[in-house]
Amino acid sequence: MRQVQKITVNNKGGYVFNFKVQWLKSDGKWYTSTWNSGDYPVAQSRTTPNLETIGVPPDALAVTVYGHALAGSSGQGTPFVGYAANGQIATYDAVGTTIIGFAINLIE
Repeated sequence: MRQVQKITVNNKGGYVFNFKVQWLKSDGKWYTSTWNSGDYPVAQSRTTPNLETIGVPPDALAVTVYGHALAGSSGQGTPFVGYAANGQIATYDAVGTTIIGFAINLIE
């Protein structure tokens, strides 16, 4: 699993988009940040602050984005990444439309 310190999401879908960050802890539960990217249109991107500063613990088993297309679908980014204070950034593309083909895919 790729280890990163921040996450970027490119909006390549046909919608206005926003996302939060989710992480899996050893208790088997997913937790969601209160931090939110804010709404942004197609052909723009947003990057999180350092994941630890928005609540992701160093011992998180997996980290991903939970994105939402306004007036449409929501879902997790795949595949998941891990958190490490290493300066690396994971980049996801949000694709599809609000109803057809909505996905958030890790590209790098």
